[in-house]
Amino acid sequence: MTVPYTKDWASLAKLNPELETLLLPLKGFQLVIPGVTTLEMARAGAAKRRPTEPWPEVREKDIQIPMRDGTTIRARVYSPSEPMTVRKPLAVFAFGGGYVLGSLETEEANCRTWAKRCGGVAVSVGYRVAPEHSWPGTVKDAYDAVKWVAEHHQELGSDPSKGFILGGTSSGATTMAAISHLWRDEGLTPPLTGVFLAVPAPCVVSALPEKYRHREMSWEQNRDAPIFNRTASDFNSSIAKFKADDPLRSPLLFPTGHKDLPPTYFAVAGADPWRDAGLLYEEILREECGVKTKVDIYGGLTHGFWGIFPNAEFSKEYRRKADEALQWLLEQSK
Repeated sequence: MTVPYTKDWASLAKLNPELETLLLPLKGFQLVIPGVTTLEMARAGAAKRRPTEPWPEVREKDIQIPMRDGTTIRARVYSPSEPMTVRKPLAVFAFGGGYVLGSLETEEANCRTWAKRCGGVAVSVGYRVAPEHSWPGTVKDAYDAVKWVAEHHQELGSDPSKGFILGGTSSGATTMAAISHLWRDEGLTPPLTGVFLAVPAPCVVSALPEKYRHREMSWEQNRDAPIFNRTASDFNSSIAKFKADDPLRSPLLFPTGHKDLPPTYFAVAGADPWRDAGLLYEEILREECGVKTKVDIYGGLTHGFWGIFPNAEFSKEYRRKADEALQWLLEQSK
């Protein structure tokens, strides 16, 4: 469950009792087993996720978005099902998967919430992954997709002046954090009004600036965390082949700093190896750069816990809090 913000970040790793009970029959299951798991196996497991039943209040359609190299990628547009008499606020989401796997479906709950409860138009964008698409191709694809959506917002039925947010989960969140810096630095329009970051990994731990390193404990503390641990993260990194200090991978290191970024929401899991990188980034935005932030901390829960145990009470709470966060971001644009 969510816990109050605390400077004692190490205390957040103690496993949630409900999670401990759910883990018992899994007998130490991990997403990646050293020396056994292959990329094909990981992708096969991820492919088992299928779209849930449609929401009658939300219309969905797939489109193709052109990339800078002439290829196209698939994206899914979510909008209120009733006839739109006015244009709606806009959100663009990117899926997670460590830059090597993932699908549009992982962001469907956020997109449907934006359409139903926020009355907006959401686009879940795809991007090509490693090793077939070399770094930083994943970020370039996502950036091209965001720019295309912004340029074609009218035909999508949206009005970014009423709200324009970027969001994502895990590597998708990290990618959108990087894109928020590029958008600001290039002075692109329409301006962003918010960023939604669920369990982001905004800086590779080995690249953390020296002055922050004494604050980072979770990479070691949660190295053997249930489900997703350092082995899984290292597995993804070995395939993606990014440089740790590349700001597109570690946006905390952006050379132009973080001032004038839009309001940013964070969901952080206490038993996640990336916990402290996320909390550090939130603190830097808020305390050093004057960026308005909101953070929900899920003590004792693992990276992406809601996708593994969707029916758990802590996952239902996550969904409620995420819905509230999207509405909070929309309010910041007014």
